[in-house]
Amino acid sequence: MVAVDTSHGGETKLLEPVAALYREAGVPVQILESSPGRGNLVARLGGSGAKKPLLLLAHVDVVPVEGQTWSVPPFTLTEKDGFLYGRGVNDDKAMAAAIVASTLELARSRTPLTRDVIVALTAGEETNGAAGVRWLIENHKDLLDAEIALNEGGAPLVSDDLAKPVEIAVQVSEKTYQSYQIVAKGKGGHSAMPPTSGDPTVALGRALVKIGGLRFPARILPETKASFADAGADAEPQYAAALRHAVASAPGISPADEAVLAKDEKFNAQMRTTCVATMLKAAAAENIVPTTAEATVNCRILPGDSRAQVRAALEKAVADTGVSVVEGPDVGDGPHSPFEGEVVDAVRKVSATLFPGMRVEPQMATGGSDSRFLVRIGIRPYGVSPIAVSRAELRSGHTAHGADERMPVRWLEPTASYFREVVRTLAL
Repeated sequence: MVAVDTSHGGETKLLEPVAALYREAGVPVQILESSPGRGNLVARLGGSGAKKPLLLLAHVDVVPVEGQTWSVPPFTLTEKDGFLYGRGVNDDKAMAAAIVASTLELARSRTPLTRDVIVALTAGEETNGAAGVRWLIENHKDLLDAEIALNEGGAPLVSDDLAKPVEIAVQVSEKTYQSYQIVAKGKGGHSAMPPTSGDPTVALGRALVKIGGLRFPARILPETKASFADAGADAEPQYAAALRHAVASAPGISPADEAVLAKDEKFNAQMRTTCVATMLKAAAAENIVPTTAEATVNCRILPGDSRAQVRAALEKAVADTGVSVVEGPDVGDGPHSPFEGEVVDAVRKVSATLFPGMRVEPQMATGGSDSRFLVRIGIRPYGVSPIAVSRAELRSGHTAHGADERMPVRWLEPTASYFREVVRTLAL
């Protein structure tokens, strides 16, 4: 899978040999293209119908590597220094591979299932799902008709030296993804005679400085509380006390503790809505004063905050009648599944056997996933990952979307077995 560059489409090329494996195992499978080359594989293992279907979802597109410096070829799976390197090994081709391996084993063994198991390997998750899950729901919703789903997110957390497991996380929620256009207008003209007032780039610049200083209220969600409690056990001294206080005072947090935790990007993102400018657009040539200057501000909205609240906060921060805030397309609210029920029970059962003594904790993702589209059609999604991660690896940047994306070799078999057994527990 890693060997197929799917950073700019081309998912069908990756999926065709996978479909052949399912056909050889006697599993009904099809590849549906949202556009040429943008394939989505859907396979279905038949069960007795005693339980409603289980959906196993992974995306096979990846983010581009342009502009990044890699120490290995990004589309060649490479083992080096105890890690497997390659674009997609974290996000999300290892998940796809684990799903294929687990379900092919079930199919080849002719193991009786209590429910149908639906496999969906999809396109375009990194570009808001329009080529993948969102398109499937709009055009082939019946193929994804399930009660529960396992998707990316959540992970076995291991120690920084990779020696032992620390915690098993189940992702139950994620922030809502929403972008806004910040637009300033002026009369334009020739750059040789710049305007003495009303320059839209200056107005936009002032607005972005204000948005950069905007801080949304902080609060500690139950799933964040669990994460903070665990992080506090081995956090750097400057954060440890603030984490303990935040856990004790949740859902509130004192201004002093908030100020400390806000210095860390991850802690800050876990406790509040965040907005950041990501794209700029103005004149079409260097010698033109633009009539319009605009920026895309991408917000990740904490569960409980609304798009309307965020837009109002942006408008209040900008405080300029010449600058407008335009809400982008609604790509779906972040999911919020209960931290209870058969998925959580299955994770607890399997982890107790494979990783005795490990806590199973809920988790909120600061990023987004295709799970937000599943909730629209009544599917409860959970993030259950076959990929181990350590806090040191998260800090290194060699994880999802980063250069030298990698995963630890020593945990490949244990965490793949963990995922396999969770799937079997739910399916049998």
